[in-house]
Parts: sequence; C-alpha cells; structure tokens
Amino acid sequence: MFIFLNLISFCLLGQKKEKITYKADELKFRRINKEPVRKLINNVVFIQGNTEIKCDSANFYNKKNVLEAYGNILITNSDSSTINAELLIYDGESKIAKLRNNVIYKKNEEQIRTNSLDYFIEEKKGFFSNNGELKDEENVLTSKNGIFYGDKDLSIFYVNVELLGDDYILKSDSMTYNSTTKEAITYGYTEIISDDSLYIESLGGSFIQGSNNSKLNSSKIETNEYTLEAEFINFDETNSIYFAEKNVKLKIKKTDYFVIGDKGFYDRKSNLTKIYGNTLLKKNIEKDTFYLSSDTILALDKKNEMNKLFAYNNVKFYKNNFVGKTDSVVFFVSDSLLEMYNNPIIWNNNNQISSDTIKFKLIDEKVDEMNLIKNSFIISKDSLDNFNQIKGRNMKASFYDNDFLKSIEVFGNGETIYFGINEENSSIIGLNYIICSDLKLNFNENEIENIIFYRNPKAKMIPPHEITESDLYLKSFDWRMDEAPNIQDVVFYFRKKIYLRND
Repeated sequence: MFIFLNLISFCLLGQKKEKITYKADELKFRRINKEPVRKLINNVVFIQGNTEIKCDSANFYNKKNVLEAYGNILITNSDSSTINAELLIYDGESKIAKLRNNVIYKKNEEQIRTNSLDYFIEEKKGFFSNNGELKDEENVLTSKNGIFYGDKDLSIFYVNVELLGDDYILKSDSMTYNSTTKEAITYGYTEIISDDSLYIESLGGSFIQGSNNSKLNSSKIETNEYTLEAEFINFDETNSIYFAEKNVKLKIKKTDYFVIGDKGFYDRKSNLTKIYGNTLLKKNIEKDTFYLSSDTILALDKKNEMNKLFAYNNVKFYKNNFVGKTDSVVFFVSDSLLEMYNNPIIWNNNNQISSDTIKFKLIDEKVDEMNLIKNSFIISKDSLDNFNQIKGRNMKASFYDNDFLKSIEVFGNGETIYFGINEENSSIIGLNYIICSDLKLNFNENEIENIIFYRNPKAKMIPPHEITESDLYLKSFDWRMDEAPNIQDVVFYFRKKIYLRND
C-alpha cells in the first residue's frame, strides 16, 4: 500500500506544471474580465525550462500559465533556433507559441518568414498558414501553408508551392524539403519554368539543386520547338542533361512528326536530344503513315529551330508502296527532305532504287522529287518477270501522286536494258540495250512509255531467240527484293499480337 501511494505521489509530481518565471523594468497588477493579470513593461523576459522569450511588453495570466507578448518578440529555443514576431500568445501548459505579424524563424542557415506561425516548443515543430517562405543558402521556397521540424531539418509545404532556383521556378501542389541534403520531393502536379523558356510538367519527383540526382515521374519537357515525354526523367543539373526512360516520346511542334523509344536524353547546353531502344519516327499523312525505325535517333535544335533529325544503324522505313533501308539518314524537318547514306536502297512498287546517296522529299501524302547521287541503279520488274534496268552516275526521279514512277533523268554514264513486250499475247518482242551519257525515261502505269536521248546514243535491239544470259543484266545488278522490310520489321509494336482464349 505504501509503495502504491508513493507511485501515485510520484506521478502527480511529474504532472505538475512547469512554472514560467519573468522579469521586467516595470510590473503592474490589474484585472481583465475579472481575471488577475500581471502587466510587464520594457525589457520583458520570460523563462520556462530551456526556452527564453523576450518582448517589449506582455500580459501574464499566472493562473492559466499563459502570456500575451507585444513588440520585438524574440524566442530562443533549446536547439539555438530563434523566432521573431510582433505578437505572441504562449501557453505554458501545452508549450505552444502562436506568433503573428512579421514572424521569422531562424536555425543555422535556414530562415522561415510568415505572418502566422504556431510553434510547438517540445516537438520543435512549426505550422504556418496565410503564406510562408523558407530560405537557405541554396533555395527559396514559398507556399500558402507549411510544417517544419527543427530537429529533423524537414519541412512540408502545400497549396501553391514554389521553389525558386538559380535559373528556374518550380511549382507544385505539395512538397517536402530537407534543408540538410537540399532535396525537394514534390507530390501531384509539378511544373518547372526556366529562364531559357524550358518548361517541364510532371506528376511529382525529387529535386536536388546543383546535383545529378533529380528525378521526375510521368514528365513532359517542352521547348519552343518540341516536347519530350517519358514515365521517368532524371535531371543532371551539373551537366544540364535530362535522362528519359520508359515510353519516351518526342513531338516536334508545327509538324506531324513524332519520335518514340525506350530511353533518351536531352542535353540542354547543346540542344541535342537522343532517343534509342525500339526507336521509331512517325509522320502522319492523309490516309497513310510514314514510319522510320533505327537503333538511335538524334534531334538537333539550332538557333531555336528543330531543323535536323539523324537516324543511324539499321535504318528502315515503311509507307504504302514505298519502303527502304540504309545505314544512316539525315532528315531536314522544315523541308521534309530525307537524305540516305551508306548503301541505301528503296523499293517502290516493282522498282528497286539504289545509289551511294539518295535524297527525296516527303510532302503531304506523296514522295516528291528523288535524287540519286553516284553509282545510281534502278531495276524494274515487268509483267513477265523480266528486269528492266537503268544505270548511271547520277539520276533524278519524279513520281505520280500514287508513288508510281513518272520519269527518270540520267546524268552521266547512262546505260539501260528494257524489254519490249507484245501486250496482246504477253510475249517478248526483244531486248533493248542502250548506252547514252544523258537520257530521260518517261513512265506510264509503272511501265516505260518512251525514252529521250540527249547525247550520241548507242542502241541495239536483240531479238528474243538471240538473247543470252549475259545480255539480261547490267554490271552490278543485284535484285534484293527479299530484303524489303514489311511494316512489322519497322514498327515494333505491330509485332506484339494478343491472343484471346475462347473460354
């Protein structure tokens, strides 16, 4: 029984309120609403435990252990943090300080400003409303509401959150900020606006100023010329590089061009974007789509103009009646000009087109003029499976709206083989072999209609019974139709088929 009573006495002793001591130049006793109040004036100091409160004047309610302080308020906490304000209501029982007007909380290099702060002395926790600002040696953060923990170097901001960096403003619905690591983590819709017109949207992420560890979720980067989207974007601020991963998509503004891939990055200093892994370029055209795939696609933005795309390694493209492959391609966006290098080859209906370099324009829904530069060779398969052939140094080809050949002009070292056919009985009339430096061939329904010779042509007609194997092919003939890509070869997501069970 004695032990039990002693335990009760000990518990009651532990629950006794911690008294507030005070001093001032002047002390007056009065009543407010019949309650005794001690009025302190000039050089007022209150002390409770390790907390000290200074002010110009105060009302102290001794029975309630509550004080009201006015003018030049300074609270010094046990962790050496300080709080300045103009008004204060402090409850000595709960140890909650309610500070108003020009409130400034300071700890080390961190400073928080607001007009309304409730500070919990024991927990070293503060809650501000009606707008607040956190400032340290790296960042400035503002929001309508916020909570900070002095012993954890952690702050939580919500409603109209803004982080002002060196050259950008970050806005978010809510954010946590670590004043030691300088890491800001946003939740919900987030946007970043930089001084150089770079705009970023995301659904939250982690940001560390001056580091390479910032991460964005479901993000979109937007410049004046294009947008880059991905499920994850990591930002290396030190080198100004954004790394994109998973469902990467590049949209070039003012055009119908899209580039998609598994991974990519945007180099802000050089205005270079690289996309790789199942890389695909798409151009939407009327009643059709132009697809181009490669191992890697580079987009170059010079002088605020996205003017070039580079595709290299295993390049293939597909369009109705028009497919091709090569090692590398340069695409001039504004001119819709595509240049193919390193063993390029194109298949157009029954035509095979090859050269050291091939250039053509893709305007609206049709292929425009095509230029073949050096070692040009065009092979056409006729209705009897014969190979009509045109060879020369350089060529220029034009097309009808349905992408059928309209004409071919040969410039230098012109050489051609084509078969004359009797349409009535589908038989060969003969084989025409012509050498002429410069010539032009006109086509109708993908068949040679006539030939115009410009310089001293040499021609011979070989009757059907005199045609030998050596007459059938020009030098360097190589029919490669089996290499022509189909749409599944070019568009990776067309390879993925879904089979449903018949339950």
